[in-house]
Amino acid sequence: MRTSLLIILTALTAVNSFAQDSLRGQPVRNELKHRVWASIFASHYSTLSGRNKPSSAFEMPTALLGYSATINERFKATLVYDVTRTTNNIAVTDSLGRPLNVTYNEGSRYTAFLKMAEIRYSPASFVDLRVGQLLNTQYLTTQDKFWGYRYIYFTFQEVHRYGNQADFGVQIDFKYRAILLAQLSVTNGDGPFKQQDSDSKFLYSLNMEYYPFKGAIVKVYSDFSPAPKSISGGFDRSALSVFAGFKSERYRLAVEYNGVKNYGFTSNSDYWGFSSFLSYSVTPKVDILTRYDYINRSAPLNLIRSHFILAGIHYNPIKNLSCSANLRYLTAPQKTMLYFSFGANF
Repeated sequence: MRTSLLIILTALTAVNSFAQDSLRGQPVRNELKHRVWASIFASHYSTLSGRNKPSSAFEMPTALLGYSATINERFKATLVYDVTRTTNNIAVTDSLGRPLNVTYNEGSRYTAFLKMAEIRYSPASFVDLRVGQLLNTQYLTTQDKFWGYRYIYFTFQEVHRYGNQADFGVQIDFKYRAILLAQLSVTNGDGPFKQQDSDSKFLYSLNMEYYPFKGAIVKVYSDFSPAPKSISGGFDRSALSVFAGFKSERYRLAVEYNGVKNYGFTSNSDYWGFSSFLSYSVTPKVDILTRYDYINRSAPLNLIRSHFILAGIHYNPIKNLSCSANLRYLTAPQKTMLYFSFGANF
């Protein structure tokens, strides 16, 4: 671990030195620019077939507030808050580890939490240095934006929790024109709700993105996280994601493979699956879309070998406002659901 950190620090020092030499003599103007934005996603679903509790409900999957301050052309700070369920599955045991029956107030499912708190330094056009709470390059910075219908449904890896949305750490981005992007990061590996574990075991990740021609992308992500000593008999965890997509003015299509080895640092607990989607813009305001996921295993949904199909229509009545009617079918357990989804970005 010390060797890895030393390599990263050496690379950061070398990059900064090279960037300073290349930019020497170029003045930097400090002109503070502010930006505030927000997103509200709401939905209502009804269960048409199969068992689901509750069978019908209103939901609020996202209520996000963001702020960024561009200090100058080299420094930028970003702060984002979102809502989620921060307490869940509370268990109480006695001194022998036996479970006890207790009652408690679970807390709000819509508790505000720190999703992103990043300081970015761009010493040159080909490199960015980031520190703080960083968005996960595993799926959130690329696949989520490419999918483009987050208000309808999250991407595969976020739904099935193949990785954290964000984490505390440091990241370096190398860019070659608009063709290649390489991102190296070292994070706590415990996500946005926890501090570093007592063993100081970090998560190391590499994300590579290649843009061969306009509208096309090929992305490969991998990470490695050694098992904490606090987990008796724990095994090292690793993840791999391969994504390819193409979009034009009217079409958007993509396919990805996602896998996690030793999920939860447990031996022979390998999770994987495929996801693909296609959308077509009938008019500038109307899209039709479909998505298919194969889920080998899912901890949040407690599924093994299931197929998920989503088909619907997306409509933009006015700028920054979206709505959708979509059907969702899950083979195991068999259930069909009708969703009405709404999104506002401003």
